Amino acid sequence: MKGIAIAVLGLAALAVWPAGAQRPGGGRDALDWLAGEPVTLLDWGMVRLREDLDRAVDAVARETRSTVERTGVFYRPPDRRILLYVTFVELPANRSGDVCRDLYGRIAGTLVHGAPQGSGGASWYLESVFAHEGRRGDRPADLGEQMVDRVILQVTVGPGAAQAFADGRRVVCSGRLDSTGEGILLRVEG
Repeated sequence: MKGIAIAVLGLAALAVWPAGAQRPGGGRDALDWLAGEPVTLLDWGMVRLREDLDRAVDAVARETRSTVERTGVFYRPPDRRILLYVTFVELPANRSGDVCRDLYGRIAGTLVHGAPQGSGGASWYLESVFAHEGRRGDRPADLGEQMVDRVILQVTVGPGAAQAFADGRRVVCSGRLDSTGEGILLRVEG
């Protein structure tokens, strides 16, 4: 109840704060700045990817009885890649390349499930996630293919936070959404 009262007071303070006003300590108001920023198709696509990733991971976790520690999506400006990441908590005996690649394949397959099957499935899926419904002349003809090269799925199989100091060995596999078998990069850490 106390938390709700604090949240209501905070929202009330925002409602009466004049637009464009300076904060008491100086500096620009965060909500004014956010309200003035445009949302790009990159931003919108990453939000949609996050939603799809969370649904896919939930389905795979139920299917495999695996525990999910965290998921996320972020953009890496230096290499212009979008990283989808998932961390599963597994017992030491299950922290293997085979388990990691299996989870990777299940997640990637679930993400592109509704796409046309075959070599263009990941391209079609990513184009549908990042493009708007209307076709415009300035849209890259190979948008889907370019996005397949730029979106990376990374799956980590490791210990939970409480066990990380006792046995911190983690297996990480990563690749494009259309990667299979040896095309999925594998590394062991710790």
